[in-house]
Amino acid sequence: MITSLPTALARPGRRWLAAAAILLLAGSAQALTFISPMGEPFRTTSGDEAPEDIWFARADTNHDGKITRAEFTIDAGRFFRMLDTNHDNRIGPEEIQHYEDDIAPETLGGGGGSRRRGGVSRDTQTAADEDNITSTYLVPPESYHAGDLGAARFSYLDLPEPVAAADVNFDRTISPREFLDAAHHRFDALDANHDGNLTRDEFPHLSGARSGRGVQRKDDTLRSPRRRRGDH
Repeated sequence: MITSLPTALARPGRRWLAAAAILLLAGSAQALTFISPMGEPFRTTSGDEAPEDIWFARADTNHDGKITRAEFTIDAGRFFRMLDTNHDNRIGPEEIQHYEDDIAPETLGGGGGSRRRGGVSRDTQTAADEDNITSTYLVPPESYHAGDLGAARFSYLDLPEPVAAADVNFDRTISPREFLDAAHHRFDALDANHDGNLTRDEFPHLSGARSGRGVQRKDDTLRSPRRRRGDH
C-alpha cells in the first residue's frame, strides 16, 4: 500500500522531523519511492505494486494502457488542486514550502545532502529565511547535475523541485496556466515516439523506483532520457 503523507505541522522543528522520517523510509531497502512528472510522490514497500505503476494506473483513467495528453493534464490539475490548500487558484509561497517540507521532502536531498537556495547551502540557511519561498537551484553551483539532486533522483525528469520549476516568471507563485504549460512541456519530453500517448515502454527505467536521471532536455527545465528498456 502507499504510505501516508504527513500533514503540515505548526512548528518548523517538528516539520523537519517529519521530513527526516520520510527520507529514512525512502532510503530503506524495503521502501520504494517515485516522484511523478508533475512532482507527486508515491511510496510503497517492496512486494507491493511499483509506485510508478500506481501513478500510471491513476493517470490512465480509461485503463487502456496509455496516458493521453488530456489524461496527463487532468492528472496535473488534480495535483494542482491538492497543492492549492487555501483554494485561491494558485500555488503560493507557503504552499510550495508545504510541498517541499511535508509532501515531498525528497526535494531536500541529494548532491551531498546539502540543499541549495539561490546558491546558499541549506546547512547555513538562517532561521529567518525558513519562512520564505525557496529559490532552490535557481543559481546552480559548480559541478551541478540536476539528476543527482532532490526529486530528480526518484523521477523520470531532471527536476530537483518539480513544482517550483513550473514558476517560469519567478514571481514565487504558480498559476494554473503555468502548471498546465509545465504539464504540456513534460508530456512532450516523455513522448519519445511523438504519437500523443505515453506508454510504459517509453519511460526511462527506474531501478527500484529509487533513482532517476531524467528525460531529454527539450527546454530549459527538462533533461534527456536515460537508456530505455530493451535498448542496447
